Amino acid sequence: MPVSLQSLKYFEEIYPIRIAQLQQERAEGKKIIGTLCLYVPDEIIFAAGADRIILCGGKTETIPRAEESLPRNICPLVKSSFGALVDACCGGDLACPHVSLVDAVVAEATCDAKKKTYELLPRYQETYVLDLPQKPESPQARAYFLSELRKFGKYMQELTGNPISTTALEKEIRAENETRRLLHRLFALRKRDPPPIQGSDVLRIMQRQFFLAPDQFREGVTRLCDELEHTAPGPQKAPRILVAGCPMPAGNTKIPDIIEQKGGVVVAEESCTGTRSFWDLVDEKKDPWVALAERYLKIPCACMTPNDQRIARIAELVEAYRVEGVVYYTLQFCHAYNIERTRVQQALKERNIPLLSIESDYGEADVAQIGVRVEAFLEMLA
Repeated sequence: MPVSLQSLKYFEEIYPIRIAQLQQERAEGKKIIGTLCLYVPDEIIFAAGADRIILCGGKTETIPRAEESLPRNICPLVKSSFGALVDACCGGDLACPHVSLVDAVVAEATCDAKKKTYELLPRYQETYVLDLPQKPESPQARAYFLSELRKFGKYMQELTGNPISTTALEKEIRAENETRRLLHRLFALRKRDPPPIQGSDVLRIMQRQFFLAPDQFREGVTRLCDELEHTAPGPQKAPRILVAGCPMPAGNTKIPDIIEQKGGVVVAEESCTGTRSFWDLVDEKKDPWVALAERYLKIPCACMTPNDQRIARIAELVEAYRVEGVVYYTLQFCHAYNIERTRVQQALKERNIPLLSIESDYGEADVAQIGVRVEAFLEMLA
């Protein structure tokens, strides 16, 4: 693996510039939307003349703040996110600087922990919840989700005072598709053996995807791809690992870090901070509202049932990236992904691909134990 990629510095240096940009936008009256999930289409937010930042939490520091209202035995992502919002709205300094800049939160009806937590959010911040059909492949799903997207569009128009024209929506769809194509370009480079970039570095870039303005993010990914395409692969080979499962928001890189410290290489991530965020494009030839509904229902989250799309996606990634082993990662108390592991494991068994299941939180107490298990898994693959 290359020791240093110059283009990675861009992603390290751009965050404070983005914060200053958001502060300036708010001073000029632009609305800033906080989102927590891929199911909320950025295209609609941008077409209404607003900006957006992700609020998913990957920090341990804000969890005690959340546990003043939430039970301890729910997902750390939910607690970290809620704790950050509560702390920021109450004048604390535990959350990242961008959290306090949002004018409204646009949430989504996915897992039970999130849905019930969203009932508490309006105490602290204006909140809009986008509903989702739970059976995305049913004939009624598209029509229902389309109606929800149109309602969301009306909410954004009322919030910003800006109409969402067909022209504006089509423009944002083309821009978002450009981002998705760039990420396909980046991930295609990881198919090399060995890949020219560590998976942990790619994860940190992907975590920036929803913090940065789209043009900032595209500039950084373009620079990185240009550099990687002229970077010779290292001489060493390593077991090729797919990490599948729960999102890994900013602040949480524990599992990929351990895998690569122990001698493996993460070649792809089947997660919301990985392929789920960009894999499918929006059809630019269709009515934009219909095309958005169709594309976003293709996101294979474990909240959906039956989630055949996700099983097929994992099998596709295993083949395309020549994966030798899958690390199935779940956050503690994430029942949907934990239960779905059984189906994933069976599908991988049919393809003779070993699976290592890891359930963890954001803390460091289990790092050594996970390291021992990962090391044994990699030795088995070798």
